[in-house]
Parts: sequence; structure tokens; C-alpha cells
Amino acid sequence: MFKQSKLFGISEQFHEYRERLGHYLSTLSKLLRGAVKAVINYVQSGYRSLSYRQDCDVRRYMNGQPDKDGAADTVLNASRPFLKSDECERVKGQLPYIVQDMKEEQQQSRSRGFHR
Repeated sequence: MFKQSKLFGISEQFHEYRERLGHYLSTLSKLLRGAVKAVINYVQSGYRSLSYRQDCDVRRYMNGQPDKDGAADTVLNASRPFLKSDECERVKGQLPYIVQDMKEEQQQSRSRGFHR
């Protein structure tokens, strides 16, 4: 009897863990989806740079990633199936600006902690 209730408890914990993990992964995919949509909208707009909203959508995904360069590559690679090669080059030209800006912001926030 004790073994069955213990196994049932483990089964419930596992189910809860899978549910939380699934929610977490769906959140990540929503953020990446938002970044990809922003990139596609940017290309379709014909503008030289990302709009404020498009920039925010890309940053929202990249904020959750420790490696900003890797996150930019992920956004670009996830967007590739929807873009022509010249459009990929346009996007590839915009993402480093966001990465650099985010790295500078991160460095500034770190340096603020050292000031007295």
C-alpha cells in the first residue's frame, strides 16, 4: 500500500514538472516566434532599420538568452525559411546593432554597481 501511494506521489510530481516544462518551452517558442515575425515584418516594410516595436520583439527574445550573438543567430536561422537570400543579408546587417547595444547596456548596468 505504501509503495503504491509513494509511486502515485512521484507520478504526480513528474506530471507537474512536465506541465511546467511544457509551459516554459511554449513561452520560449512564443518569444522566438515574436522575434521571427518582427524580422519578417521589417523585411516586408522596406525600411532601413527595425521599427521600435520590431526591435522590442527581437530584444524580448534575446533578453532571455545569455549569449546574445547566439540568440541573434537563432533569430536569423529561424527566419531563413521565410526570407530570400538578399533579405537575410538585410536582417544579418541589423542584428549586430541590437547585440552591440544590449552588450553595452549590460556593461553599463554592471559598472553602475561598482560606483559609490
